[in-house]
Amino acid sequence: MTVSAELFSSKGYHGASLDDIGERLGIQKAALYHYVRSKEDILVEIYDRMLTRAETQVLPIADEPFAPDERLRRMVSRYIGLMIEQADMWSLIHYQQNALPADSHDAVLRRKRAFERKFEAVIREGQASGLFKPMPPRLMVLSLFGMCNYVHHWIRFAPFPEEEITGVVCEILERGFIDDGGKRVGAWPRYAETADAMAETAAKLDALDRQVKELQAAFERDRHRLIDGFAGPAAADNGVSNGATGDGRDDPAPAQGAPAAPRKTSARKPTAGRPGAGKAAKK
Repeated sequence: MTVSAELFSSKGYHGASLDDIGERLGIQKAALYHYVRSKEDILVEIYDRMLTRAETQVLPIADEPFAPDERLRRMVSRYIGLMIEQADMWSLIHYQQNALPADSHDAVLRRKRAFERKFEAVIREGQASGLFKPMPPRLMVLSLFGMCNYVHHWIRFAPFPEEEITGVVCEILERGFIDDGGKRVGAWPRYAETADAMAETAAKLDALDRQVKELQAAFERDRHRLIDGFAGPAAADNGVSNGATGDGRDDPAPAQGAPAAPRKTSARKPTAGRPGAGKAAKK
């Protein structure tokens, strides 16, 4: 696996062949097939070995009985140590992932994400205790790995001692992670003038002011349109439309579903039964 990793790293995964591996090992290609079926098998095995090594040597530190900052420091130091010990192997881990078969590719992504979550958990614990700054843990971990994962590349032409590398990386991380009581949760390029500091916010306020004015104009337009009333079906009743009373006022509409009021009649009450009613009728 070490020879294969060196060749894959120097020639590229697609540039190296099983013949190259067999030649480097001093065996025939046919004999090599006794151990592996293809380059993919070798690549999958390398990934599994290296991720397993990282999982077994780095992740248990997260559960040790130390403060979060000490655990994070030890995890980072051990992880960088792995990068330095087998730089060619880790070069494949970081650069040849897309060459993996689909099922292996997805499995590797899940293992890497689980590895990162363990670091995030330590950072969240440190934030809960007020030790680390209240920055997004996911972003903090990605930044951390951005520093660590590139060590395998520059260690070849800048061979600093492992202890010095881990010391400097952890110092840089801790100065950014540790909460010193200040309010800063990031460091950005300084502005040249005060006006520059507010330029972006001022532009957003100007845009918001324009939107408010547009909304005010739209509101006034709709209000004026409402003066003419609402559109409805035309109806004529003695020259009065839409229930108008003729005095400029509209009759109130009856409630929906309410029964119509009974009409008053002028019929006389019956006279039968009253004294003298018959005589009056004869006269």
